[in-house]
Amino acid sequence: MSGAVFMTELPSFDRLLWMAENTPEKLDALQTKLSKEAIALSREHNRANLTSLLDHLNKRLGLCKTPYQRCHLVSSLMFQKLTLLNQAYCQPEQFLQNKAEVVPLRKRTK
Repeated sequence: MSGAVFMTELPSFDRLLWMAENTPEKLDALQTKLSKEAIALSREHNRANLTSLLDHLNKRLGLCKTPYQRCHLVSSLMFQKLTLLNQAYCQPEQFLQNKAEVVPLRKRTK
Protein backbone atom coordinates (compact mmCIF):
# COMPACT_ATOMS: atom_id res chain seq x y z
CA MET A 1 0.00 0.00 0.00
CA SER A 2 1.52 3.28 -1.02
CA GLY A 3 0.88 6.40 1.02
CA ALA A 4 -1.32 6.83 4.04
CA VAL A 5 -4.97 5.90 3.81
CA PHE A 6 -7.43 7.46 6.21
CA MET A 7 -10.94 6.30 6.88
CA THR A 8 -13.70 8.73 5.97
CA GLU A 9 -15.55 9.93 9.03
CA LEU A 10 -18.96 8.33 9.36
CA PRO A 11 -21.82 10.84 9.57
CA SER A 12 -24.17 10.79 12.56
CA PHE A 13 -27.02 8.29 12.65
CA ASP A 14 -29.54 11.07 11.99
CA ARG A 15 -27.57 12.20 8.93
CA LEU A 16 -27.35 8.61 7.64
CA LEU A 17 -31.10 8.21 8.11
CA TRP A 18 -31.71 11.45 6.23
CA MET A 19 -29.43 10.26 3.41
CA ALA A 20 -31.27 6.94 3.22
CA GLU A 21 -34.60 8.71 2.88
CA ASN A 22 -33.56 11.61 0.62
CA THR A 23 -30.35 10.77 -1.24
CA PRO A 24 -29.93 6.97 -1.28
CA GLU A 25 -27.43 7.22 -4.14
CA LYS A 26 -25.12 9.31 -1.92
CA LEU A 27 -25.50 6.79 0.90
CA ASP A 28 -24.57 3.98 -1.52
CA ALA A 29 -21.54 6.00 -2.66
CA LEU A 30 -20.48 6.48 0.98
CA GLN A 31 -20.87 2.75 1.64
CA THR A 32 -18.74 1.94 -1.41
CA LYS A 33 -16.07 4.45 -0.38
CA LEU A 34 -15.90 3.15 3.20
CA SER A 35 -15.76 -0.46 2.03
CA LYS A 36 -12.87 0.27 -0.34
CA GLU A 37 -11.03 2.19 2.38
CA ALA A 38 -11.47 -0.71 4.82
CA ILE A 39 -10.08 -3.13 2.22
CA ALA A 40 -7.14 -0.80 1.52
CA LEU A 41 -6.35 -0.71 5.26
CA SER A 42 -6.50 -4.51 5.61
CA ARG A 43 -3.51 -6.81 5.40
CA GLU A 44 -2.28 -7.27 1.86
CA HIS A 45 -2.90 -11.03 1.82
CA ASN A 46 -6.59 -10.44 2.74
CA ARG A 47 -7.36 -7.81 0.12
CA ALA A 48 -8.14 -10.15 -2.78
CA ASN A 49 -10.63 -12.14 -0.68
CA LEU A 50 -12.24 -8.99 0.71
CA THR A 51 -12.52 -7.44 -2.76
CA SER A 52 -14.14 -10.62 -4.06
CA LEU A 53 -16.53 -10.70 -1.10
CA LEU A 54 -17.48 -7.05 -1.67
CA ASP A 55 -18.07 -7.70 -5.37
CA HIS A 56 -20.26 -10.71 -4.55
CA LEU A 57 -22.20 -8.69 -1.98
CA ASN A 58 -22.77 -5.81 -4.40
CA LYS A 59 -24.06 -8.17 -7.08
CA ARG A 60 -26.48 -9.77 -4.64
CA LEU A 61 -27.59 -6.38 -3.28
CA GLY A 62 -28.25 -5.25 -6.84
CA LEU A 63 -30.96 -7.90 -7.08
CA CYS A 64 -32.81 -6.63 -4.01
CA LYS A 65 -35.93 -4.57 -4.60
CA THR A 66 -36.48 -3.15 -1.10
CA PRO A 67 -34.33 -1.89 1.78
CA TYR A 68 -35.71 -4.76 3.89
CA GLN A 69 -34.41 -7.31 1.36
CA ARG A 70 -30.99 -5.64 1.43
CA CYS A 71 -30.91 -5.73 5.24
CA HIS A 72 -32.00 -9.36 5.32
CA LEU A 73 -29.40 -10.34 2.71
CA VAL A 74 -26.54 -8.65 4.56
CA SER A 75 -27.67 -10.13 7.86
CA SER A 76 -27.88 -13.60 6.33
CA LEU A 77 -24.44 -13.37 4.72
CA MET A 78 -22.90 -12.13 7.97
CA PHE A 79 -24.53 -14.99 9.88
CA GLN A 80 -23.08 -17.51 7.39
CA LYS A 81 -19.57 -16.06 7.80
CA LEU A 82 -19.89 -16.04 11.61
CA THR A 83 -20.99 -19.68 11.49
CA LEU A 84 -17.83 -20.57 9.55
CA LEU A 85 -15.70 -18.55 11.95
CA ASN A 86 -17.33 -20.31 14.92
CA GLN A 87 -16.60 -23.70 13.36
CA ALA A 88 -12.98 -22.74 12.68
CA TYR A 89 -12.59 -21.54 16.28
CA CYS A 90 -14.45 -24.34 18.08
CA GLN A 91 -13.55 -27.27 15.83
CA PRO A 92 -10.31 -26.36 14.03
CA GLU A 93 -9.38 -29.95 13.16
CA GLN A 94 -12.73 -30.59 11.49
CA PHE A 95 -12.65 -27.21 9.74
CA LEU A 96 -9.18 -27.85 8.32
CA GLN A 97 -10.30 -31.22 6.95
CA ASN A 98 -12.81 -29.48 4.66
CA LYS A 99 -10.86 -29.31 1.43
CA ALA A 100 -12.17 -29.02 -2.06
CA GLU A 101 -11.27 -31.70 -4.54
CA VAL A 102 -9.67 -30.18 -7.60
CA VAL A 103 -10.72 -31.95 -10.74
CA PRO A 104 -8.53 -31.28 -13.78
CA LEU A 105 -10.38 -30.39 -16.93
CA ARG A 106 -9.48 -32.31 -20.03
CA LYS A 107 -9.08 -30.58 -23.33
CA ARG A 108 -11.62 -31.49 -25.93
CA THR A 109 -10.36 -33.49 -28.81
CA LYS A 110 -11.71 -32.61 -32.23
